[in-house]
Amino acid sequence: MRETEVLRLIRQTIADAGDDAALVPFRDTQLVLTTDMLHRTTDFPQAASPHTIGWRSVAVSLSDLAAMGASPLAVLLALGDPRLDEPLIRGILDGAVACCRSVGARLVGGDVDRHAELTLVSTAVGEAARPVGRGGAQVGDLVCVTGTLGRTQAALALFDAGEAAEGDELFCFPPRIAWGLRIALVATSLIDVSDGLAHSLHLLCGEGGVGCAIEAASLPILPALAEAVPASARREAILFGGEDYELLFTVPEPALPRLDGVPVTVIGRVTPEAVLLDGVELPDRGYEH
Repeated sequence: MRETEVLRLIRQTIADAGDDAALVPFRDTQLVLTTDMLHRTTDFPQAASPHTIGWRSVAVSLSDLAAMGASPLAVLLALGDPRLDEPLIRGILDGAVACCRSVGARLVGGDVDRHAELTLVSTAVGEAARPVGRGGAQVGDLVCVTGTLGRTQAALALFDAGEAAEGDELFCFPPRIAWGLRIALVATSLIDVSDGLAHSLHLLCGEGGVGCAIEAASLPILPALAEAVPASARREAILFGGEDYELLFTVPEPALPRLDGVPVTVIGRVTPEAVLLDGVELPDRGYEH
């Protein structure tokens, strides 16, 4: 089965599945829980440092919390590796702890085992009194994205070019927790761009039963992407490459000024149906494990 088919089966079996994180009512708030599995062969270039591996393993789960408008509480990290070398483990722990501290979270435990390849499973717990899911977009809302696009694709190109230090710097993306908390106050729908902009747009619109019209000229591109990736490959990298971990959201136009100070770009508007880029239907395609 393809990853999308597995996710569809999960949705049919687990009614609460489908958002970036799960919600569990708890006292006067809601706990927000998410987990992610990353492998050497699919997620970590050989040139990536142990510190980068640890940071990114935690950051992907913290990004899910940001995409729900949640404040992080704690992270668990499980690690499997054939050899469990001390420098590898120390570097991973340093990176994971540094990432948690950058957003005010704590790494509180996990598990260790021997495994056929380096594998990490991170679980993040947060809380949100007013979580925002993927399903609330309304026709006429603005479609917006934080930061810039192309970060991971630029990092992969740098790793391939032997520029490991530069690749590590880009691969250690900052989880957008603070921005997510601001955005959740005004957004009608919210998701993180983990599987590519195109697929994320389709997910957001599909959950809301709407469409959108996006303008390619409005997409905010990371300058390093232009330096690392040939012009002929940039469109593919931006739309379908995946793992930018920026926040994609919809917001009523009158509420946009409330996000002053958050680096947000308006890239389009919500429409009744179809996901369009410059008037042409955008394929529902993105990164798959």
